[in-house]
Amino acid sequence: MQTIRRMMDHLYWANKELLKGLRELPNESGEIGRLFRHILIAELVWATRLEGGSSAHLALWEESDIASLEQLARDNEQRYKRYIDGLAESDLDCTFEYANQSGVKFRSSIRDILIHVALHGQYHRGQINAALRRQAGSPVALDYILFSRLDEIPNS
Repeated sequence: MQTIRRMMDHLYWANKELLKGLRELPNESGEIGRLFRHILIAELVWATRLEGGSSAHLALWEESDIASLEQLARDNEQRYKRYIDGLAESDLDCTFEYANQSGVKFRSSIRDILIHVALHGQYHRGQINAALRRQAGSPVALDYILFSRLDEIPNS
């Protein structure tokens, strides 16, 4: 559980850092906005499935404004924290069946889904940073090691 929690804490931090970077852009729409919304909607899709609901109504690739992205990131964080707080270590290897967005059925463990959620966002944050470099010249630093060093910074 400790590793899962740490990975998810990095996800929450990375989402917040990316939102800070997007707020500085004159226009968050287009490729960058769609990619970031995709990350957040994918997080919502998996949370919905983990809670036993259907995610069929959630569209993965649409545009959104920065205020909606900020709210979605906050809601996802609260939802995952609540879900994970209710899990025991032994729950992580429980499997359940769910349908993907196309209706195809799969079976996965809770552990694999939570690891997927944490890693999926990293992939697309890399794409966003490449687009930021092209558009604005500077990506947002989101490496895990930067997040881990926050524990080492003394309060001033």
